[in-house]
Amino acid sequence: MTRPLRQTLRTADQIVDAKLAPADRAHDIARVADRYAVAISPAIAGLIDPADVNDPIARQFVPDIRELDHRPEDRADPIGDDAHSPVTGIVHRYPDRVLLKIASVCPVYCRFCFRREMVGPTHGHALSDAEFDSALS
Repeated sequence: MTRPLRQTLRTADQIVDAKLAPADRAHDIARVADRYAVAISPAIAGLIDPADVNDPIARQFVPDIRELDHRPEDRADPIGDDAHSPVTGIVHRYPDRVLLKIASVCPVYCRFCFRREMVGPTHGHALSDAEFDSALS
């Protein structure tokens, strides 16, 4: 029986030690983690079946080297948030609603995230008091 995790996994070694990926993938996972945020909470890790190489939950949260494949048509802002951001922290794409982005960190980082270029402890930041006030205005 495996002991339940007590901490969020953030490195390749932690992911391998938790048996969520084989040791031969550690280098690739580390390369992805150098570029994009990685966090797998104990709750999410507990849902992953390490015996299933195609586990659907692992595919959502365990980094894969294919994330580093980029094509000329790829964009840093694939959904066009920047064009709809009148002030920091706001995306105003539709006339009757706005998205208030208070923080750019998540408890887990989905591998398919379309905002991954701008989230994570090294990419994002919480809104300052002034930015928050400006966004609310």
